[in-house]
Amino acid sequence: MSTPFEMIGTVEELHRAVERMRGESAVALDTEFVWEKTYYAQLGLVQAALADGTCFLFDAVALPDLAPLSEILGDRRIVKLLHDAPQDLMILRRATGAVAQTIFDTRLAAGFAGLASTLSLGRLLEEVMGIQLAKAHTRADWRARPLAPEVLDYAADDVVHLPELAARLRERARASGIEAWLDEELASLDAPDVTEDKSPLEAWRRIRVMPPPPPRVLAVLRELAAWREEQARRADLPRRWLMEDRVLADTALQMPRSKEDLARVPGLSAKTLQRRGDDLLAAVARGLECPEEDLPEPEPAARRDAPFRQALDSALKAIQTHAAGMGLDPALVCSRRDLAACLQAEEAETSLHPLRRGWRAEFLRRASIPLSPP
Repeated sequence: MSTPFEMIGTVEELHRAVERMRGESAVALDTEFVWEKTYYAQLGLVQAALADGTCFLFDAVALPDLAPLSEILGDRRIVKLLHDAPQDLMILRRATGAVAQTIFDTRLAAGFAGLASTLSLGRLLEEVMGIQLAKAHTRADWRARPLAPEVLDYAADDVVHLPELAARLRERARASGIEAWLDEELASLDAPDVTEDKSPLEAWRRIRVMPPPPPRVLAVLRELAAWREEQARRADLPRRWLMEDRVLADTALQMPRSKEDLARVPGLSAKTLQRRGDDLLAAVARGLECPEEDLPEPEPAARRDAPFRQALDSALKAIQTHAAGMGLDPALVCSRRDLAACLQAEEAETSLHPLRRGWRAEFLRRASIPLSPP
């Protein structure tokens, strides 16, 4: 059965829909986009649904500006319901300029409701409400026009069930006595840094190099990755179209000083050498000239001794057992890597670790799980 919706394609219709949403206590939101050939997602539709079943599909191709939606996104009195919210919030911020406030993420909430926090919306609706969503249009070209009626129905289905789903998940968390923990975790989504572009100088952290290289190589990698990030944003192209991670890492490891050196980097094409060789060498030079006190610090080597591994295994098992008894997804508490990092952290840093603060610290106290290394 098709979900009724109103297509919003003019400025007048947009303002009328915003006026309709302004008085609501909650609005369900989703976005449809394409993201294969650009750095930034190319928005096609924004879907919005209200508790009474009203559904709007905002045509991001036809509308000259989606900024009026910022009034809804930034209104703390209106709860924004989304599934797997951060990516959609990032796209909406770029489209509207608004940092969304008061978010309810149904994917996250599932982890406080006795379910896995990694479920897709389709799986979650099936588990909680017995609803099966169509999957045939997940790869539609959302920038193409006109969009077929069945594609629009698919888009509307992604939001119309969210108000009821959110209410059921919250009730489950309340019944388990961990609703306050859910609210604390949801509040973290209001922070502007969840949706803002990260500094290009942080882009190197996405690139894994094994074994971990020395700080000077990391400084070169930092400059190379920052250069690529800035170029990709400026040209609105995928990072990999400029240089693959592996080639970027190999360039940092070899620290070339000349184009002859660059030509010996594995995987670096002659075209890239010709077009971007000077930029690459300049980035390498900046890394080589970085003062010692500003060098990136490599991650500390993980402890692998038997007593530490046994303590880690024991703590993780206790976390899983205690979380299961509370209807909490243990993956939300921490990963093995998170726990190991916390146990290994220097004393001055331990109070800053997420496991030492907020609901996670309370959970670990209740579970009587020590956070001191063996």
